[in-house]
Amino acid sequence: MEKIDLKQSEVERTVLAAASRGHFVYESGHHGALWLDMDALFVDARRARGWASTLADRAAAGRPEFVCGPLTGGAFLAQSLAAEIGAGFIFAGRFVSDTGAVRYRIPESLRRAVSGRRVLLVDDAVNAGSALLSTLTDLLECNIELAGFATLLTLGEAASDIARRHGAPLFTLASLEHELWTPEACPLCRSGTPLIDYLI
Repeated sequence: MEKIDLKQSEVERTVLAAASRGHFVYESGHHGALWLDMDALFVDARRARGWASTLADRAAAGRPEFVCGPLTGGAFLAQSLAAEIGAGFIFAGRFVSDTGAVRYRIPESLRRAVSGRRVLLVDDAVNAGSALLSTLTDLLECNIELAGFATLLTLGEAASDIARRHGAPLFTLASLEHELWTPEACPLCRSGTPLIDYLI
């Protein structure tokens, strides 16, 4: 993982200022004690553009032809990186099945454009990595070549593990320690702490 120290404290301060603590369920189904309002990262558009520029300077080394991100935050960041790098931009839409499972898919109108091209996969933050993995699965079905991963913030080791498994570089501005648990192993469930589900 290539980490940029220049903006690290600024990203962390912004994210933590909008964080909530409690007992939460994430899109991946995991439980945790920290909820981050990632929309707060994009309120100050000029500041967000500066972060994107710093991240793009590093990620350009992967020579991406396209930059892709899952809606919404990942796509906002991906579009900014694409503009900085001079690459094309695509996004993955979010779909929820009848069973509640979430998946991300590249629109039909964009799938042919990325076939055989080098794609940088971007998300605003990576926690368990479910949005990143679902988007990557669909991109690989489009026959892309993975140029790497980029994110403003990683929580825990999931992003590093995903990058390592796929033999691709990971670029990030900040990292925070964060514990995730399966519902069966969640100590907050065992202690009877009420569960907050912002995904409903």
